[in-house]
Amino acid sequence: MKRTIIILITALTLFSCEKRSLQDYTDCPVQPPLFPDYTDITLPCNIAPLNFLLEDAVTISVIVRGKKEYQYDSHSHKLCFPMKRWKQMLADEKGDTLSISVYAEISQQKIHYKDFYWYVSPDSIDRCLSYRLIEPAYEIWNMLQICERNVENFSTRLLADNNITDHSCINCHTSNRAANPTTFMHVRGSKGGTVYSRDGQLRKINTKTDRTAGAVYGEISQDGRFGIFTTAEIIPILHSHRTERLEVFDKCSDLILIDFEQGTVTDNPCITGKNYQETFPCFSADNHTIYFCRAPYLPQPDSTRQMRYDLYSISFNPQTGQLGDSIHEVFRASAEGKSVSFPKCSPDGKHLLFSVSDYGTFPIWHPETDLWMLELSTGKIDKMKQTNGRYSDSYHSWSSNSHWIVFASKRDDRVYGRPYFAHVSRDGNVSKAFLLPQENPEMYLNTFKSYNIPEIYNTAETYDAHELQKLYYRKEAENLRYKEQ
Repeated sequence: MKRTIIILITALTLFSCEKRSLQDYTDCPVQPPLFPDYTDITLPCNIAPLNFLLEDAVTISVIVRGKKEYQYDSHSHKLCFPMKRWKQMLADEKGDTLSISVYAEISQQKIHYKDFYWYVSPDSIDRCLSYRLIEPAYEIWNMLQICERNVENFSTRLLADNNITDHSCINCHTSNRAANPTTFMHVRGSKGGTVYSRDGQLRKINTKTDRTAGAVYGEISQDGRFGIFTTAEIIPILHSHRTERLEVFDKCSDLILIDFEQGTVTDNPCITGKNYQETFPCFSADNHTIYFCRAPYLPQPDSTRQMRYDLYSISFNPQTGQLGDSIHEVFRASAEGKSVSFPKCSPDGKHLLFSVSDYGTFPIWHPETDLWMLELSTGKIDKMKQTNGRYSDSYHSWSSNSHWIVFASKRDDRVYGRPYFAHVSRDGNVSKAFLLPQENPEMYLNTFKSYNIPEIYNTAETYDAHELQKLYYRKEAENLRYKEQ
């Protein structure tokens, strides 16, 4: 009896491992309507499996042709690639273009869709991705989390959970993308502060001084010593325009420089004052320049639609912490009827990526928002038509090797921001974007939250949500002192 059972199990196993026969399928002249859309893309050689679903399919088979041929079969409307086989396939096909054939049974029809391609780039992507999970209306901020995902697989952990930090708002987890990254995030609330993580040490800092307001948007220098930040009074309001939902504006905004080693805050007349509003600063790759957005002051909200920010720069000495005595216009977006926000410099110093919208300073609520890229050596602008979607593309970050970007896009439904990746080639061409893969491709359809402020970096944070909870409740915030420049 035992022998009969063993033989039966063995036979069933061998039968289940056989490749599905793909005879009698009718050719279809269009590519398959996959979700997510993974057709004709460049992907990193270390990305997690690009699992997808095909609506109403009963069975799916995929043939991948490269140096070798691979077949993957599914008995449902979802195709999930086995992790081990997927990783081996990418390793074997790195640097090559793969042809993908999809076969599906839908409504009792056997369909062979038009082939598409995957180019497996030898440029790997940083393995850590952080993002904030939050309701898309941004009105319920007492239920949010900062997550860290390993993009080489599907493992995810919590860096912050405001359910255990007094339901305080948590935002702006940002990395300097160094080999050993220095990061910060702001934790609001009565026991909050700016959480500064460097070399395995976690600090909570009160960035407000008797002369300057607290830090908001910003970035940390490559060596981790300095931070350049906006001080802004941020006001959200409901929109009266029929096609727009919410507007966020800065009532006033200036820039400050923080020396985290010396515990000081410095400002400069060139980047402060009542006549202009400055925001969204970032460092150049060599830390000798600070880029930021600047617009003439106008009373708001009455003049919000007339607020258009241009791109400026100011010199910086990373040895002394000295800011320059003049500013320089880099790109006049207002001349094109546009407004710039969120400039981010590529780590190789070649490009500056920023969001462009029709007006204002909070592009995620503007459906027309696109990403543009400036070539710093020539001043040439790439409007990235092959990368941008139909709705808001913003909140972007560079990989440490300068060959990948990640950004939050609402292209799928105009409501939920989701993390999309695109490849930047050595000559500056940006590819079609693709959505962060999930173990269950239906996850995006069942998760009613936006993935806000995506950041990629190579080394995982040394803390988690429970250590952050201890920091919040048990440690007093360090105070900074104002220093004249």
